[in-house]
Amino acid sequence: MTLYKYFAKDVLFTMFAVTMIILVISMGWRFSGYLNQAASGTLSSDVLFLLMGYRLPGFLELIVPISFFLSLMLVYGRMHVESEMIVMESCGIGPARLLSITLVLSFVVMMVTAVISLWLKPAGELRTESLMAGQRNLTEFDTLAPGRFQTIRSGKRVTYTEDLNDAGNLERVFMSEYEGKSILGPQLITTVIAESGETEVSEAGNRFLVLKNGKRYTGEPGSHDFRIIDYRVYGQMIEKEPARKRIERLSAIPTSRLWGAEDARNLSEYHWRISMVVMIPILALIAVPLSRVNPRQGRLSKLMPGMFLCFMYVGSLAAAKTAIERGNIPLELGLWWLHGIFLLIALTIFKAPSMIALILRPRKQ
Repeated sequence: MTLYKYFAKDVLFTMFAVTMIILVISMGWRFSGYLNQAASGTLSSDVLFLLMGYRLPGFLELIVPISFFLSLMLVYGRMHVESEMIVMESCGIGPARLLSITLVLSFVVMMVTAVISLWLKPAGELRTESLMAGQRNLTEFDTLAPGRFQTIRSGKRVTYTEDLNDAGNLERVFMSEYEGKSILGPQLITTVIAESGETEVSEAGNRFLVLKNGKRYTGEPGSHDFRIIDYRVYGQMIEKEPARKRIERLSAIPTSRLWGAEDARNLSEYHWRISMVVMIPILALIAVPLSRVNPRQGRLSKLMPGMFLCFMYVGSLAAAKTAIERGNIPLELGLWWLHGIFLLIALTIFKAPSMIALILRPRKQ
């Protein structure tokens, strides 16, 4: 029990550190994408952190198995370099005992990954989908930020306000909108400027932008035929763009609905979620023999081959998942055949040292 705690402490602590590093990099990249959407006015800044929280299980689904594999490589490699493994073998703790401890650790990680992949990720993706559907129904005034020119999704209107207070009142407003189906060639442009503005909702539920003390210019650029109107109050109804057809994402479908699915699209997602759990003990079988290094080589000498096998495993699963969706792989095979191939590779690597020793053993004359 003491030995198991010793291994578990080192492996799980290293796994946590590796997970945090990869997670920060991955989520930082995703967060920058959401920031670009918020800057362009297609996403409200109020929901950025909610989106990142809902997407967190989706990142962890793949990061946890990879981090576990890397932690085994790093911890066991260090123990070989510092001769701890040699001391343990001299005390009767051989490869079989080490493998059994590793598989127990992999079982713990499998349970965590199963909760993430089969339950937390679909729930988070479903909430993300609902949140994004609500964002598609926002107007540019819901996402308007002061001091920034902002276009709506159709690209036909540009809006700017110098200041926006907590009550939603606008100060020094500029709006420019063209009429027509194409942005090429001369267009009828309507430009409105105002000292202040605010949004109001009528009794019928329509939303209006009410501008005060400004001018309205209408005409084609390059011509002298412009109409200029001075106004004290100018109202314009804010029309919402038609929401795009909602497409249910595979990752948002609950696992209970995927159970027993017969179509290729749902079945591929079901096998992918199961694969994130099944691959963990197979990666552990690969990590144990690959982490065995000579102290003179350094503990990172076999890290690159190990990472190559790990990423080839994950990449093969992703490619096979796509192939199932397209009907290139029979549904009966699923992704199980890939796990069988890498299990065979793991057993081959595990048996390789003993096979080489047997071949090189000097024969008696």
